[in-house]
Amino acid sequence: MRACWVTVLALTLGCRSAERSALYIDPALAALVPPDAVMVAGARMESLRATPTYKRWVAGKPQPLLDDLARKLGLDPRKDLWELLVTSDGKQTVALARGKFGVSGLEPRFEGARRTPYKGYTLIGDERAAVVFMNSTTAAAGPAAALRALIDRRGRTRGVSPLIQKARSLPPGAQVWMVSSDARALAAEVPPKGNAAVLAKILSMLETATFAADLRSGLRLEASGMCRTEGDARTLQDALRGLIGLARLSTPDDAPELLRVYDGINLRQDQRSLQLRADISQELLDKLIPRIQQGGLALPRPGAGLPGAGGL
Repeated sequence: MRACWVTVLALTLGCRSAERSALYIDPALAALVPPDAVMVAGARMESLRATPTYKRWVAGKPQPLLDDLARKLGLDPRKDLWELLVTSDGKQTVALARGKFGVSGLEPRFEGARRTPYKGYTLIGDERAAVVFMNSTTAAAGPAAALRALIDRRGRTRGVSPLIQKARSLPPGAQVWMVSSDARALAAEVPPKGNAAVLAKILSMLETATFAADLRSGLRLEASGMCRTEGDARTLQDALRGLIGLARLSTPDDAPELLRVYDGINLRQDQRSLQLRADISQELLDKLIPRIQQGGLALPRPGAGLPGAGGL
């Protein structure tokens, strides 16, 4: 009998250890991600609110857009959301959220919005953008056609999206993350101007991509991508190193801490794969955030003649 209890204890501890090693994604939201999704991004809001960075730079600070949203809807993402997922099939993007919604109290606040019944649910908005409350803790927002498709799939989809399975292999401490099985499809959705053009060019050279950020102690960032060819991976690695090099050269004399940020970035290529890691201490992050908010930290301008970038 004692041996039996020892075995049960060992299995229980082993299961708990396995659970801690996987990124947690709310099952109710995971079940709503369509099987043909090419991108899923998530924000674990409860975990994010517990980080030093959030407490210091977001909590209690004026946030005009979020303040306005809270006034209009009676819903404050800073307090009422538990988890957020954003998913895209390359054509349409849908936001999925879990939180404290109180549907009966929220719906009247959408002043002037059209309400369209659909299979027992109510779409609030128009064909371009609408929201539907699945229940008092689950909501979805996006194009009305995408929301109708989500409702049609409800209860019929077997298993979860392959991207959700992939996301669970990301660092379990991440509060913000993304996985994509077709990064090139995402490139078309990024504005082709300004600093965003650099991101669009990077995405266009990747087939798959992942991203995870952990803010529990400073910032630990991990990103990876798979390129079409080994040559593309080498070109992208050279381009990113060129960006970092130009950023170092343009570092203001009064911001030597930026050099430590660039020193903390590590790039590694392995055939078609490219990995990027960055580790920024909380002390350094607290110095960077005010500079970013003041517009004192910018990427080198696109097309600046980066080595090996091919016009990146």
